[in-house]
Amino acid sequence: MLQRRLYGEWFVVALVSGALAWLSTANQRLSMVDNPIYDQALRLVAPPVDDRILIVEIDEPSLQALGRWPWPRNEHARLLDVVSQYRPKAIAYSVLFLDESPQDAQLSQAMIRAAPVYLPALTEQDAMGLTIAQQFPPPMLEAAAARFGSVELMPDNDGVVRKMPPIPADKSSALPPLYSLLSPSSATGARPDSRISYAPRGNFRRISFNSLAAGEVPAALIRDKLLLIGATAPGLGNQQPVPRMAGGLLSGVEIEANLLNTQLQGSAIHTLPRKQRAALALVPLVMLMAGFLRLSPSSSFWLAVGLAGSLVAISLGLLVLGHVWLPPAGAIAGLLAAHVLWGWRRLNVIAGFVLARTAALEKEPGLALATPVSRYGGDIVSRDANRLADLIEQLRHLRSFISEAVEWLPAAICVVGQDGRIVLGNRAAATLFGDGLTGQLITEVAAGLSPVRENDHGLLRDAEGRFFLPETADFSGDYKIFSYADVTELQRIAEERDDILQFLSHDIRSPNAAIVTLLETEQLGGKSSPPPAATLDAIRRHARHALKLADDFVQLSRARRRPMQPEPVDLCDVAREAADMVWPRARARQVMVRDECVDGEIWVLGDRSMILRAALNLLENAVKFAPDAATVCFGVEAAGTCAILTVAGPGPEMPPGRTANPFALYAEGRAADETGSLGLGLAFVQTIALRHNGRVTYRHHEGFGAQFSVELPLALLEDEPEAG
Repeated sequence: MLQRRLYGEWFVVALVSGALAWLSTANQRLSMVDNPIYDQALRLVAPPVDDRILIVEIDEPSLQALGRWPWPRNEHARLLDVVSQYRPKAIAYSVLFLDESPQDAQLSQAMIRAAPVYLPALTEQDAMGLTIAQQFPPPMLEAAAARFGSVELMPDNDGVVRKMPPIPADKSSALPPLYSLLSPSSATGARPDSRISYAPRGNFRRISFNSLAAGEVPAALIRDKLLLIGATAPGLGNQQPVPRMAGGLLSGVEIEANLLNTQLQGSAIHTLPRKQRAALALVPLVMLMAGFLRLSPSSSFWLAVGLAGSLVAISLGLLVLGHVWLPPAGAIAGLLAAHVLWGWRRLNVIAGFVLARTAALEKEPGLALATPVSRYGGDIVSRDANRLADLIEQLRHLRSFISEAVEWLPAAICVVGQDGRIVLGNRAAATLFGDGLTGQLITEVAAGLSPVRENDHGLLRDAEGRFFLPETADFSGDYKIFSYADVTELQRIAEERDDILQFLSHDIRSPNAAIVTLLETEQLGGKSSPPPAATLDAIRRHARHALKLADDFVQLSRARRRPMQPEPVDLCDVAREAADMVWPRARARQVMVRDECVDGEIWVLGDRSMILRAALNLLENAVKFAPDAATVCFGVEAAGTCAILTVAGPGPEMPPGRTANPFALYAEGRAADETGSLGLGLAFVQTIALRHNGRVTYRHHEGFGAQFSVELPLALLEDEPEAG
């Protein structure tokens, strides 16, 4: 509904603006705007002055020498007699000789000797520009003149002379313009829409009437020239308004010189025909109306400004490059009208639509959150705006409430569209899958989660070992919600429960069952004497093994759950203390424990007891798996931002089944004395390293044995002495 209404308004605005642009351009209704632009642009196309044109001006020095105007016609005859000796190409008078004079015979004879001489005739025109009367000079002068021309000018509505008087296409009763008589070869193709291409004032060569009549001018200056004789003295000649760049006011003879120069140079400026310029005025309007359907109001405004500027630039370009004038004001008026009308009508339609929707929205039930209510005051527009602002504020609070609720859900939530791409993800989803989820395929994003095959609960596991329970639900028809709840802690508790059951049902049961079997064997033998030493040793060995397993398991459980109390720990000191603790067992097997720690102290931040227990486990394993009389090495060094504790010693390589994960619980292993190993000690070491943001690695060197390295971050102590 809204779109149809807007399209209807758009169509009406396009029609009105188009009609305005067409009429304004075709009829030049805005010439008061176009003319100043044109007058300033004439500076860009000022033509050079033809050297053949020479103005003979009736100026102030001539008036002072020959007396007040009008002069006797024998003065003009004297001038023509002098000029006839210099043989100019043609002479044209811009002075009317309408009344008879006693000197007409003398003047006519001088005109014949100086021929060709062209005289002006007075023409009267009606309101339509048609000639209704013509007045010629006296018969004697009429017979001596080569031809007669019109000196009538065609000022525009503002009184400024810009147009060239048209040259009749046929030899009708209409007189040709005077300037065209001096250049008949150039006048054949004159157009009625031509404009004068003015040269800057003062560029034409000119001589004084008195100087020429007195013979003071060299003959070479006159020979083969086109002489224009007329008055230029202030208050004498007929001064006409012209474009400012040409001088603002020019006499009739100066305007005739510009007309003649325009004709000779072929620099006339032509105005495009009505239909063409009107059609061209519609082009930017069509572009603007198309932009209204695609662009924002701000962009539409700048488009209108750009199109208006382009119209002016195109008009100037056509004027400079092709001497063609395209008035831009009509097209600009159409753009302005379109922008104003469309802004008004679009605002009116959208305001009505918004108010109708606002009224409907106020009646909708929903979650009401406390929001400040504006006081409705002022005019009707202000009241409607405040009313809409309150509703928007309520919706904003409601959206913020729902968004925050979804954002802070502990489970990773992804809303997926029909194409399988994510349209919304919460904070937990960004933490799990990374930033920039919007637009990605859910299948690609979730590819990093692999199914856990050890159970049938549908759990997924990421690269960091965390467990997630996936769920899906349809939402709003075309959308689905994918949820990934982090169940790592629950899975860890379940695994610990399984570990306890495994430990109780198998690992701790085996040595106890062996003890019971030995005792029952002795009892069945009917012996009343104490058991032999071998039996007691076996019972003692199984009991210690069971106690060791229980202790290791308890230590591992505590390491997983016990709260840490980080403190600065000297890793070298901890390693040496662990070596002291393992020394009795090493001495019993004649195993040498060698200290390769660097000199000084290497500090880490962590739980000292846990780190000590981890170092002790590694040294005990090294001693336990080393042959008798072997050497076990331990050392601590700093590498970059890490402290590295290394324990190495000879011993068998881990079984193939355990090499893939040396720190797994209940992994297969056997000491040098054939005592079984369940991997509790190494699992403890890995747990401690991970809890301290470190890691532990295993490597077996052929011909030597195993090497375990624990990397922990170095501590940055505040009381360390500064360098220097």
